[in-house]
Amino acid sequence: MKLIENWFSERYSDNLELSFRIKDLLLSVKTDYQRIDVFDTYDFGTLLTIDGTVQMTQFDEYVYHEMITMVPASFLNENYSGKALIIGGGDGGAARRLLDVGFKQIVNVEIDNHVVEVSKRFYPDLASSFSDPRVKLIIGDGIEYARTTSEKFDIVIIDSTDPEGPAEGLFSEEFYANVEKLLTDDGVMVTQSGSPYYQPHALKMAVSGMGKVFGSVRTYVAFIPTYPSGFWSFTMGSRKGLGKVRELPTGRYFNSEVLEGCMKLPEFVKKLINEIT
Repeated sequence: MKLIENWFSERYSDNLELSFRIKDLLLSVKTDYQRIDVFDTYDFGTLLTIDGTVQMTQFDEYVYHEMITMVPASFLNENYSGKALIIGGGDGGAARRLLDVGFKQIVNVEIDNHVVEVSKRFYPDLASSFSDPRVKLIIGDGIEYARTTSEKFDIVIIDSTDPEGPAEGLFSEEFYANVEKLLTDDGVMVTQSGSPYYQPHALKMAVSGMGKVFGSVRTYVAFIPTYPSGFWSFTMGSRKGLGKVRELPTGRYFNSEVLEGCMKLPEFVKKLINEIT
């Protein structure tokens, strides 16, 4: 992270940064796990960063939260139970979107309570999900929860930071094996898997780890303006492969055409995946 004059910059490489002109630094706190900063920007509203990397902004968060929830939800059996597990997701955005599309019971395990409190202060619409009786918020280690719980879920969403520090274990084969045991027969897990262009290691870790556990692994992509390169990937794992598509309401980004198109990968992404599989 670099803060010069009224600009915040996230470095993607030694030769490239994305910079946001800011009005003010609203909060900066060092927790037991990470550093959290919140900026007021000119073009994207409030900007949340963790350890100097952009996590979400007020004006484009909907893309990430819709795509990490609505794409896997589109492939659930019509008779799904309505239970979901979110590991990470302390901003409440993934839970908010699952509630919007009809989930009845959501467990959200976030390791850092400061993320929740920051979201309640600066992103109250998202964090309102934690006040809904259908959402059970657990402040704890998601890796340990996945290892020890006996509950079953239709969807498990890994809404984490990049595979460094406390999130590194969320990209491991052992963790994915524990998640597989939590899924219903037709269930789906999904993780954010980074920028295929600037973070190919994250995509490779997700595809490789899931491929050793799940019968079917699929990567899809979305355009998120404030993430590295604006081109972001998500990776799903399931036992049997994706089922028949069921219709969901459109979002601000998600619709049936996006669902179809997000699975059609550029050739360089296919090559990355083929190198692993």
